[in-house]
Amino acid sequence: MEPAAPAQYVLITQCLQNDFFLNLDCQLSLPDSAVSKLLLDSESGAALRTEGHRRVLTEAELRRSPLARFLDATVGSRVRGHGDGVLHLINVRDWHVPGEAYDLERRQYGAHCEADTWGAAYLDGLTDLLAPDRCAPRGGEERWGGKLRVHHVQSNTLFDFQHSAGGPPGLGEPSPLATLLDSLLGDGRRETTHVVVIGVLTDIKVQLLLTGIRSRYDVRQLVVSDALTASRTLERHLTALDFCQRVLRAEVMTGLAELARFLGSRPDDDRRLSRGEDAEFVGYSSYIQDKQGILSYEDARLRDYRIQTSERLRRAQHTVGFASTFLLGLGTCLLLTALLLSIVGIVLPGRVGWQSPAVLGALGAGQIVTLFFTRPVRSVQDALAEETIYRMILESRSLKVALARFHITTATALRRHDEGDRQSDALARQLELLEKIDTADFERLKQLGVTPRGEGPGTGRSRGRNRPRAP
Repeated sequence: MEPAAPAQYVLITQCLQNDFFLNLDCQLSLPDSAVSKLLLDSESGAALRTEGHRRVLTEAELRRSPLARFLDATVGSRVRGHGDGVLHLINVRDWHVPGEAYDLERRQYGAHCEADTWGAAYLDGLTDLLAPDRCAPRGGEERWGGKLRVHHVQSNTLFDFQHSAGGPPGLGEPSPLATLLDSLLGDGRRETTHVVVIGVLTDIKVQLLLTGIRSRYDVRQLVVSDALTASRTLERHLTALDFCQRVLRAEVMTGLAELARFLGSRPDDDRRLSRGEDAEFVGYSSYIQDKQGILSYEDARLRDYRIQTSERLRRAQHTVGFASTFLLGLGTCLLLTALLLSIVGIVLPGRVGWQSPAVLGALGAGQIVTLFFTRPVRSVQDALAEETIYRMILESRSLKVALARFHITTATALRRHDEGDRQSDALARQLELLEKIDTADFERLKQLGVTPRGEGPGTGRSRGRNRPRAP
Protein backbone atom coordinates (compact mmCIF):
# COMPACT_ATOMS: atom_id res chain seq x y z
CA MET A 1 0.00 0.00 0.00
CA GLU A 2 1.44 3.35 -1.06
CA PRO A 3 1.96 5.92 1.70
CA ALA A 4 -0.46 8.83 1.70
CA ALA A 5 0.75 11.96 -0.01
CA PRO A 6 1.71 14.78 2.35
CA ALA A 7 -0.86 17.52 2.80
CA GLN A 8 -0.56 20.58 0.60
CA TYR A 9 -1.98 23.97 1.54
CA VAL A 10 -2.82 26.85 -0.80
CA LEU A 11 -3.72 30.35 0.41
CA ILE A 12 -4.88 32.70 -2.36
CA THR A 13 -5.15 36.40 -1.56
CA GLN A 14 -7.18 38.54 -3.93
CA CYS A 15 -6.54 42.25 -4.49
CA LEU A 16 -5.02 43.11 -1.10
CA GLN A 17 -3.85 46.42 -2.55
CA ASN A 18 -3.85 50.07 -1.54
CA ASP A 19 -6.39 51.18 -4.15
CA PHE A 20 -9.09 48.94 -2.68
CA PHE A 21 -8.43 49.79 0.99
CA LEU A 22 -6.62 53.11 1.41
CA ASN A 23 -7.08 55.20 -1.75
CA LEU A 24 -10.23 57.31 -1.39
CA ASP A 25 -9.82 58.63 -4.95
CA CYS A 26 -10.34 55.14 -6.38
CA GLN A 27 -13.92 54.32 -7.38
CA LEU A 28 -13.40 50.71 -6.26
CA SER A 29 -12.25 51.72 -2.79
CA LEU A 30 -14.19 49.83 -0.12
CA PRO A 31 -16.46 51.68 2.33
CA ASP A 32 -15.27 52.35 5.87
CA SER A 33 -17.27 49.45 7.30
CA ALA A 34 -15.60 46.91 5.02
CA VAL A 35 -12.09 48.32 5.57
CA SER A 36 -12.61 48.37 9.34
CA LYS A 37 -13.74 44.75 9.24
CA LEU A 38 -10.38 43.59 7.86
CA LEU A 39 -7.92 46.24 9.10
CA LEU A 40 -9.14 47.31 12.55
CA ASP A 41 -9.36 45.37 15.79
CA SER A 42 -13.03 45.40 16.75
CA GLU A 43 -12.11 45.31 20.47
CA SER A 44 -9.76 48.30 20.39
CA GLY A 45 -12.39 50.93 19.60
CA ALA A 46 -10.10 52.56 17.03
CA ALA A 47 -11.58 54.38 14.05
CA LEU A 48 -10.31 54.97 10.56
CA ARG A 49 -8.50 58.25 9.96
CA THR A 50 -7.81 60.05 6.72
CA GLU A 51 -5.06 62.35 5.57
CA GLY A 52 -5.91 64.07 2.34
CA HIS A 53 -7.38 61.43 0.07
CA ARG A 54 -5.91 58.42 1.86
CA ARG A 55 -6.84 56.33 4.85
CA VAL A 56 -3.99 55.93 7.34
CA LEU A 57 -3.39 53.32 10.03
CA THR A 58 -0.53 53.08 12.47
CA GLU A 59 1.63 49.98 12.44
CA ALA A 60 0.33 49.02 15.90
CA GLU A 61 -3.30 49.25 14.74
CA LEU A 62 -2.59 47.27 11.61
CA ARG A 63 -0.78 44.50 13.47
CA ARG A 64 -3.80 43.98 15.71
CA SER A 65 -6.18 43.70 12.75
CA PRO A 66 -7.84 40.37 11.86
CA LEU A 67 -6.09 40.27 8.48
CA ALA A 68 -2.60 40.85 9.94
CA ARG A 69 -3.16 38.33 12.74
CA PHE A 70 -4.30 35.69 10.30
CA LEU A 71 -1.38 36.28 7.93
CA ASP A 72 1.04 36.14 10.83
CA ALA A 73 -0.51 32.87 12.07
CA THR A 74 -0.19 31.27 8.64
CA VAL A 75 2.50 32.93 6.54
CA GLY A 76 4.45 34.30 9.51
CA SER A 77 4.50 30.96 11.30
CA ARG A 78 5.86 29.26 8.17
CA VAL A 79 8.58 31.88 7.93
CA ARG A 80 9.49 30.96 11.50
CA GLY A 81 9.66 27.31 10.44
CA HIS A 82 6.41 26.08 12.02
CA GLY A 83 3.32 24.42 10.56
CA ASP A 84 2.46 21.23 8.74
CA GLY A 85 3.22 20.55 5.11
CA VAL A 86 3.94 23.21 2.52
CA LEU A 87 1.95 26.43 2.30
CA HIS A 88 1.74 27.99 -1.16
CA LEU A 89 0.91 31.69 -0.81
CA ILE A 90 -0.53 33.01 -4.08
CA ASN A 91 -1.04 36.76 -4.18
CA VAL A 92 -3.28 37.80 -7.08
CA ARG A 93 -3.06 41.51 -7.82
CA ASP A 94 -4.97 43.69 -10.26
CA TRP A 95 -2.27 45.07 -12.54
CA HIS A 96 -3.10 47.29 -15.50
CA VAL A 97 -0.74 48.68 -18.10
CA PRO A 98 -2.27 51.69 -19.90
CA GLY A 99 -3.64 50.62 -23.26
CA GLU A 100 -6.79 49.63 -25.11
CA ALA A 101 -7.53 46.63 -22.90
CA TYR A 102 -7.23 48.70 -19.71
CA ASP A 103 -9.37 51.50 -21.16
CA LEU A 104 -12.35 49.15 -21.49
CA GLU A 105 -12.22 48.33 -17.76
CA ARG A 106 -11.32 51.87 -16.71
CA ARG A 107 -14.44 53.31 -18.35
CA GLN A 108 -16.61 50.95 -16.31
CA TYR A 109 -14.81 50.91 -12.94
CA GLY A 110 -12.63 54.01 -13.05
CA ALA A 111 -8.84 54.18 -12.88
CA HIS A 112 -7.40 51.59 -10.51
CA CYS A 113 -4.30 49.47 -9.89
CA GLU A 114 -2.19 50.97 -12.65
CA ALA A 115 1.16 49.21 -12.97
CA ASP A 116 3.99 50.37 -10.68
CA THR A 117 1.84 52.86 -8.76
CA TRP A 118 1.22 53.12 -5.02
CA GLY A 119 -2.39 52.02 -5.53
CA ALA A 120 -1.34 48.74 -7.17
CA ALA A 121 1.18 47.89 -4.42
CA TYR A 122 0.45 45.53 -1.55
CA LEU A 123 -1.29 47.01 1.48
CA ASP A 124 0.96 49.41 3.33
CA GLY A 125 2.29 47.72 6.46
CA LEU A 126 1.57 44.15 5.33
CA THR A 127 4.21 43.73 2.65
CA ASP A 128 6.41 41.58 4.91
CA LEU A 129 3.52 39.11 5.31
CA LEU A 130 2.27 39.19 1.73
CA ALA A 131 5.71 39.21 0.11
CA PRO A 132 8.19 37.76 2.64
CA ASP A 133 10.37 36.55 -0.23
CA ARG A 134 11.01 40.16 -1.25
CA CYS A 135 11.63 41.36 2.30
CA ALA A 136 13.91 38.51 3.41
CA PRO A 137 17.60 38.56 2.53
CA ARG A 138 18.84 36.31 -0.22
CA GLY A 139 18.56 32.69 0.76
CA GLY A 140 15.69 33.41 3.15
CA GLU A 141 13.46 30.80 1.56
CA GLU A 142 15.92 28.09 2.50
CA ARG A 143 15.70 29.14 6.16
CA TRP A 144 11.92 28.64 6.06
CA GLY A 145 12.58 24.91 6.02
CA GLY A 146 10.75 24.47 2.74
CA LYS A 147 7.42 25.17 4.44
CA LEU A 148 6.50 28.25 2.40
CA ARG A 149 6.37 29.02 -1.30
CA VAL A 150 5.37 32.54 -2.37
CA HIS A 151 3.89 33.24 -5.79
CA HIS A 152 3.01 36.67 -7.18
CA VAL A 153 0.41 36.80 -9.95
CA GLN A 154 -0.54 39.92 -11.88
CA SER A 155 -3.95 39.95 -13.54
CA ASN A 156 -5.35 42.54 -15.95
CA THR A 157 -8.85 41.03 -16.25
CA LEU A 158 -11.86 40.44 -14.02
CA PHE A 159 -11.53 36.70 -14.61
CA ASP A 160 -8.03 35.77 -13.51
CA PHE A 161 -7.96 32.56 -15.56
CA GLN A 162 -8.26 34.64 -18.72
CA HIS A 163 -4.88 35.54 -20.15
CA SER A 164 -5.64 39.01 -21.42
CA ALA A 165 -8.56 41.41 -21.50
CA GLY A 166 -8.04 41.81 -25.19
CA GLY A 167 -8.76 38.19 -26.15
CA PRO A 168 -11.55 35.69 -25.59
CA PRO A 169 -11.31 33.38 -22.58
CA GLY A 170 -10.08 29.87 -23.12
CA LEU A 171 -8.06 30.71 -26.24
CA GLY A 172 -4.35 31.29 -26.64
CA GLU A 173 -1.82 30.88 -23.86
CA PRO A 174 -3.07 30.06 -20.34
CA SER A 175 -2.92 32.86 -17.79
CA PRO A 176 -0.14 32.90 -15.17
CA LEU A 177 -2.66 31.89 -12.49
CA ALA A 178 -3.97 28.98 -14.57
CA THR A 179 -0.42 27.77 -15.23
CA LEU A 180 0.45 27.95 -11.53
CA LEU A 181 -2.71 26.21 -10.30
CA ASP A 182 -2.40 23.54 -12.98
CA SER A 183 0.92 22.55 -11.40
CA LEU A 184 -0.51 22.63 -7.85
CA LEU A 185 -4.05 21.29 -8.28
CA GLY A 186 -3.92 19.39 -11.54
CA ASP A 187 -1.91 16.41 -10.34
CA GLY A 188 -4.77 14.47 -8.78
CA ARG A 189 -4.04 15.49 -5.19
CA ARG A 190 -7.63 16.46 -4.55
CA GLU A 191 -7.81 14.66 -1.21
CA THR A 192 -4.73 16.24 0.37
CA THR A 193 -4.90 19.81 -0.94
CA HIS A 194 -6.59 22.53 1.13
CA VAL A 195 -7.40 25.76 -0.70
CA VAL A 196 -8.43 29.01 1.04
CA VAL A 197 -9.42 32.27 -0.69
CA ILE A 198 -9.44 35.66 1.05
CA GLY A 199 -9.56 39.23 -0.21
CA VAL A 200 -11.84 41.52 -2.22
CA LEU A 201 -14.19 42.06 -4.01
CA THR A 202 -16.40 39.16 -2.85
CA ASP A 203 -19.07 39.53 -5.52
CA ILE A 204 -16.65 40.05 -8.43
CA LYS A 205 -13.04 38.94 -8.09
CA VAL A 206 -13.44 36.38 -5.31
CA GLN A 207 -16.57 34.80 -6.76
CA LEU A 208 -15.07 34.56 -10.25
CA LEU A 209 -11.86 33.09 -8.83
CA LEU A 210 -13.76 30.39 -6.95
CA THR A 211 -15.86 29.70 -10.06
CA GLY A 212 -12.69 29.14 -12.08
CA ILE A 213 -11.17 26.84 -9.45
CA ARG A 214 -14.36 24.78 -9.13
CA SER A 215 -14.77 24.46 -12.91
CA ARG A 216 -11.14 23.51 -13.64
CA TYR A 217 -10.07 21.37 -10.68
CA ASP A 218 -11.58 18.63 -8.56
CA VAL A 219 -10.71 20.19 -5.22
CA ARG A 220 -12.42 18.60 -2.24
CA GLN A 221 -11.30 21.13 0.38
CA LEU A 222 -12.23 24.59 -0.96
CA VAL A 223 -12.87 27.35 1.60
CA VAL A 224 -13.67 31.05 1.43
CA SER A 225 -13.44 33.22 4.52
CA ASP A 226 -16.37 35.32 5.67
CA ALA A 227 -14.29 37.46 8.06
CA LEU A 228 -11.49 38.13 5.55
CA THR A 229 -13.52 38.99 2.45
CA ALA A 230 -15.49 42.14 1.72
CA SER A 231 -17.36 43.96 -1.01
CA ARG A 232 -18.78 47.38 -1.75
CA THR A 233 -21.98 46.61 0.16
CA LEU A 234 -22.87 44.05 2.81
CA GLU A 235 -25.73 42.73 0.68
CA ARG A 236 -23.43 42.02 -2.28
CA HIS A 237 -20.90 40.39 0.03
CA LEU A 238 -23.45 38.06 1.64
CA THR A 239 -25.17 37.23 -1.65
CA ALA A 240 -21.84 36.27 -3.21
CA LEU A 241 -20.94 34.03 -0.24
CA ASP A 242 -24.35 32.38 -0.49
CA PHE A 243 -23.70 31.67 -4.18
CA CYS A 244 -20.25 30.26 -3.40
CA GLN A 245 -21.69 27.96 -0.75
CA ARG A 246 -24.80 26.72 -2.56
CA VAL A 247 -23.67 26.65 -6.20
CA LEU A 248 -19.88 26.32 -6.05
CA ARG A 249 -19.98 24.04 -2.98
CA ALA A 250 -17.27 26.07 -1.26
CA GLU A 251 -17.25 26.06 2.52
CA VAL A 252 -17.74 29.47 4.13
CA MET A 253 -15.55 29.63 7.24
CA THR A 254 -15.74 32.43 9.80
CA GLY A 255 -13.33 31.68 12.67
CA LEU A 256 -9.76 32.82 12.06
CA ALA A 257 -8.15 30.20 14.30
CA GLU A 258 -10.18 27.48 12.57
CA LEU A 259 -9.09 28.86 9.19
CA ALA A 260 -5.42 28.88 10.22
CA ARG A 261 -5.61 25.27 11.40
CA PHE A 262 -7.26 24.34 8.13
CA LEU A 263 -4.08 25.58 6.43
CA GLY A 264 -1.85 23.44 8.64
CA SER A 265 -0.86 26.18 11.10
CA ARG A 266 -1.00 26.00 14.86
CA PRO A 267 -1.84 29.41 16.27
CA ASP A 268 -0.09 30.03 19.57
CA ASP A 269 -2.76 32.40 20.88
CA ASP A 270 -6.21 31.27 19.83
CA ARG A 271 -7.90 33.96 21.90
CA ARG A 272 -6.36 36.82 19.96
CA LEU A 273 -6.82 35.12 16.62
CA SER A 274 -10.30 33.69 16.97
CA ARG A 275 -12.17 36.99 17.14
CA GLY A 276 -12.58 38.97 13.95
CA GLU A 277 -15.67 40.90 13.01
CA ASP A 278 -19.18 39.60 13.63
CA ALA A 279 -20.09 36.38 11.89
CA GLU A 280 -22.16 38.09 9.21
CA PHE A 281 -22.73 35.10 6.96
CA VAL A 282 -23.77 32.81 9.80
CA GLY A 283 -26.60 35.18 10.64
CA TYR A 284 -27.45 35.58 6.97
CA SER A 285 -27.65 31.80 6.45
CA SER A 286 -29.90 31.47 9.50
CA TYR A 287 -32.10 34.26 8.16
CA ILE A 288 -32.37 32.55 4.76
CA GLN A 289 -33.35 29.25 6.39
CA ASP A 290 -35.99 30.93 8.56
CA LYS A 291 -37.35 32.83 5.59
CA GLN A 292 -37.53 29.70 3.47
CA GLY A 293 -39.29 27.84 6.30
CA ILE A 294 -41.92 30.55 6.70
CA LEU A 295 -42.51 30.97 2.98
CA SER A 296 -42.65 27.23 2.30
CA TYR A 297 -45.28 26.75 5.02
CA GLU A 298 -47.24 29.74 3.72
CA ASP A 299 -47.09 28.36 0.17
CA ALA A 300 -48.31 24.95 1.34
CA ARG A 301 -51.27 26.51 3.15
CA LEU A 302 -52.14 28.61 0.09
CA ARG A 303 -52.21 25.47 -2.04
CA ASP A 304 -54.55 23.83 0.48
CA TYR A 305 -56.82 26.88 0.43
CA ARG A 306 -56.94 26.91 -3.36
CA ILE A 307 -57.97 23.25 -3.37
CA GLN A 308 -60.70 24.01 -0.82
CA THR A 309 -62.03 26.99 -2.78
CA SER A 310 -61.84 25.44 -6.25
CA GLU A 311 -65.00 23.35 -5.67
CA ARG A 312 -66.79 26.39 -4.29
CA LEU A 313 -65.86 28.41 -7.36
CA ARG A 314 -66.91 25.58 -9.67
CA ARG A 315 -70.33 25.37 -8.04
CA ALA A 316 -70.75 29.13 -8.22
CA GLN A 317 -69.88 29.12 -11.93
CA HIS A 318 -72.34 26.26 -12.52
CA THR A 319 -75.12 28.15 -10.70
CA VAL A 320 -74.47 31.38 -12.61
CA GLY A 321 -74.42 29.47 -15.88
CA PHE A 322 -77.68 27.66 -15.08
CA ALA A 323 -79.39 30.89 -14.02
CA SER A 324 -78.25 32.68 -17.19
CA THR A 325 -79.51 29.82 -19.37
CA PHE A 326 -82.85 29.78 -17.54
CA LEU A 327 -83.34 33.52 -17.90
CA LEU A 328 -82.37 33.44 -21.57
CA GLY A 329 -84.73 30.53 -22.25
CA LEU A 330 -87.60 32.16 -20.32
CA GLY A 331 -87.17 35.46 -22.10
CA THR A 332 -87.03 33.76 -25.47
CA CYS A 333 -90.21 31.76 -24.72
CA LEU A 334 -92.07 34.89 -23.65
CA LEU A 335 -91.04 36.73 -26.79
CA LEU A 336 -92.05 33.81 -29.02
CA THR A 337 -95.40 33.54 -27.21
CA ALA A 338 -96.01 37.24 -27.65
CA LEU A 339 -95.12 36.97 -31.33
CA LEU A 340 -97.45 34.00 -31.78
CA LEU A 341 -100.33 35.81 -30.07
CA SER A 342 -99.74 38.86 -32.21
CA ILE A 343 -99.96 36.73 -35.37
CA VAL A 344 -103.17 35.13 -34.09
CA GLY A 345 -104.59 38.55 -33.34
CA ILE A 346 -103.81 39.68 -36.89
CA VAL A 347 -105.21 36.54 -38.53
CA LEU A 348 -108.24 36.29 -36.24
CA PRO A 349 -109.19 39.83 -35.21
CA GLY A 350 -111.12 40.03 -31.98
CA ARG A 351 -109.95 36.66 -30.65
CA VAL A 352 -106.80 38.00 -28.92
CA GLY A 353 -106.47 41.45 -27.50
CA TRP A 354 -103.33 43.55 -27.91
CA GLN A 355 -102.70 43.65 -24.16
CA SER A 356 -101.54 40.03 -23.79
CA PRO A 357 -98.85 40.12 -26.53
CA ALA A 358 -97.66 43.49 -25.27
CA VAL A 359 -97.28 42.30 -21.68
CA LEU A 360 -95.58 39.04 -22.67
CA GLY A 361 -93.23 40.83 -25.07
CA ALA A 362 -92.30 43.36 -22.44
CA LEU A 363 -91.58 40.61 -19.92
CA GLY A 364 -89.47 38.62 -22.42
CA ALA A 365 -87.51 41.66 -23.53
CA GLY A 366 -87.01 42.65 -19.92
CA GLN A 367 -85.57 39.24 -19.05
CA ILE A 368 -83.09 39.36 -21.92
CA VAL A 369 -82.13 43.00 -21.28
CA THR A 370 -81.69 42.22 -17.58
CA LEU A 371 -79.58 39.16 -18.43
CA PHE A 372 -77.19 40.92 -20.81
CA PHE A 373 -76.93 44.37 -19.28
CA THR A 374 -77.65 44.18 -15.57
CA ARG A 375 -77.26 40.86 -13.79
CA PRO A 376 -74.16 39.49 -15.60
CA VAL A 377 -72.22 42.71 -15.05
CA ARG A 378 -73.16 42.81 -11.39
CA SER A 379 -72.50 39.09 -11.01
CA VAL A 380 -69.06 39.42 -12.55
CA GLN A 381 -68.25 42.40 -10.32
CA ASP A 382 -69.46 40.55 -7.23
CA ALA A 383 -67.54 37.43 -8.18
CA LEU A 384 -64.33 39.36 -8.80
CA ALA A 385 -64.71 41.37 -5.60
CA GLU A 386 -65.44 38.37 -3.42
CA GLU A 387 -62.75 36.24 -5.03
CA THR A 388 -60.16 39.02 -4.64
CA ILE A 389 -61.01 39.65 -0.99
CA TYR A 390 -61.29 35.95 -0.24
CA ARG A 391 -57.83 35.23 -1.63
CA MET A 392 -56.34 38.21 0.20
CA ILE A 393 -57.80 36.98 3.50
CA LEU A 394 -56.48 33.46 2.89
CA GLU A 395 -53.03 34.71 1.96
CA SER A 396 -52.91 36.95 5.02
CA ARG A 397 -54.06 34.08 7.23
CA SER A 398 -51.47 31.68 5.83
CA LEU A 399 -48.66 34.17 6.50
CA LYS A 400 -49.94 34.87 10.02
CA VAL A 401 -50.15 31.18 10.83
CA ALA A 402 -46.63 30.63 9.43
CA LEU A 403 -45.25 33.44 11.60
CA ALA A 404 -47.13 32.15 14.64
CA ARG A 405 -45.72 28.64 14.15
CA PHE A 406 -42.22 30.08 13.72
CA HIS A 407 -42.37 32.03 17.00
CA ILE A 408 -44.50 29.80 19.20
CA THR A 409 -43.20 26.32 18.38
CA THR A 410 -39.48 26.95 18.87
CA ALA A 411 -37.72 24.96 21.57
CA THR A 412 -36.92 28.06 23.61
CA ALA A 413 -40.49 29.35 23.40
CA LEU A 414 -41.88 26.01 24.53
CA ARG A 415 -39.48 25.48 27.44
CA ARG A 416 -38.41 28.90 28.67
CA HIS A 417 -40.98 31.51 29.63
CA ASP A 418 -38.68 34.50 29.22
CA GLU A 419 -37.77 33.49 25.68
CA GLY A 420 -41.43 32.68 24.99
CA ASP A 421 -42.47 36.16 26.12
CA ARG A 422 -39.99 37.77 23.76
CA GLN A 423 -41.16 35.56 20.93
CA SER A 424 -44.77 36.46 21.70
CA ASP A 425 -43.96 40.17 21.74
CA ALA A 426 -42.22 39.88 18.39
CA LEU A 427 -45.17 37.95 16.98
CA ALA A 428 -47.64 40.55 18.29
CA ARG A 429 -45.71 43.36 16.61
CA GLN A 430 -45.55 41.46 13.32
CA LEU A 431 -49.26 40.59 13.37
CA GLU A 432 -50.10 44.20 14.15
CA LEU A 433 -48.08 45.28 11.15
CA LEU A 434 -49.86 42.72 8.95
CA GLU A 435 -53.25 43.98 10.18
CA LYS A 436 -52.27 47.52 9.19
CA ILE A 437 -51.24 46.28 5.74
CA ASP A 438 -54.54 44.40 5.36
CA THR A 439 -56.54 47.47 6.40
CA ALA A 440 -54.70 49.66 3.91
CA ASP A 441 -55.23 47.12 1.13
CA PHE A 442 -58.95 46.76 1.79
CA GLU A 443 -59.43 50.50 1.97
CA ARG A 444 -57.70 50.84 -1.37
CA LEU A 445 -59.99 48.18 -2.85
CA LYS A 446 -63.02 50.08 -1.57
CA GLN A 447 -61.78 53.25 -3.27
CA LEU A 448 -61.58 51.30 -6.51
CA GLY A 449 -65.14 50.06 -6.04
CA VAL A 450 -64.12 46.44 -5.43
CA THR A 451 -66.42 45.50 -2.54
CA PRO A 452 -68.53 42.42 -1.79
CA ARG A 453 -72.31 42.49 -2.05
CA GLY A 454 -74.01 44.38 0.73
CA GLU A 455 -71.04 46.71 1.35
CA GLY A 456 -70.89 50.09 -0.28
CA PRO A 457 -67.68 51.88 -1.20
CA GLY A 458 -67.97 54.14 1.81
CA THR A 459 -69.15 51.68 4.45
CA GLY A 460 -67.00 49.69 6.81
CA ARG A 461 -69.33 46.70 7.40
CA SER A 462 -70.91 44.12 5.15
CA ARG A 463 -73.72 41.68 5.74
CA GLY A 464 -72.47 38.53 7.39
CA ARG A 465 -73.97 36.25 4.78
CA ASN A 466 -71.92 37.89 2.02
CA ARG A 467 -68.64 38.43 3.80
CA PRO A 468 -65.95 35.86 2.88
CA ARG A 469 -64.68 34.01 5.89
CA ALA A 470 -61.23 32.45 6.26
CA PRO A 471 -61.34 28.78 7.16
